[in-house]
Amino acid sequence: MKLSSLFGLALAASLSVGCGGGSGAAANPTQVVNQRLQGNWHLLSFEPSLAMEAPLKDLLNAQLRTLNITFSNGEFTAAGPGVDTGGRYEITSATGDSLTGRVYDRAGAGYGISGQFAGAQLQFSSTDQPWVGTGVLERAQ
Repeated sequence: MKLSSLFGLALAASLSVGCGGGSGAAANPTQVVNQRLQGNWHLLSFEPSLAMEAPLKDLLNAQLRTLNITFSNGEFTAAGPGVDTGGRYEITSATGDSLTGRVYDRAGAGYGISGQFAGAQLQFSSTDQPWVGTGVLERAQ
């Protein structure tokens, strides 16, 4: 499994719920999430549930606050020191500021995620092996 898959999990976690547009009709929670998600994010932290080998941990640490993640219309890209990846995502449910979904790396492997939006950050959990863990994404300014 490549480290780029880890970043795919972190990326998907930024599927955050926010305020919908004002057409008068209740917005579909999935549409609200996709509207809010658009744009650039940075990885602030990721703590895997299992210890990582030193070289992989060093690569992860190099990404903190530097990995730029862009979401646009169901697809994501991520670029940072030694990382250039992308894929697609889908939101499977959203309620209030919480969500669940899946992110798919370029090879098509899918990983479950859940998250809680808090201000400009998203606290997330990735739920599938080998990338089970928690982290934080923050909207880029």
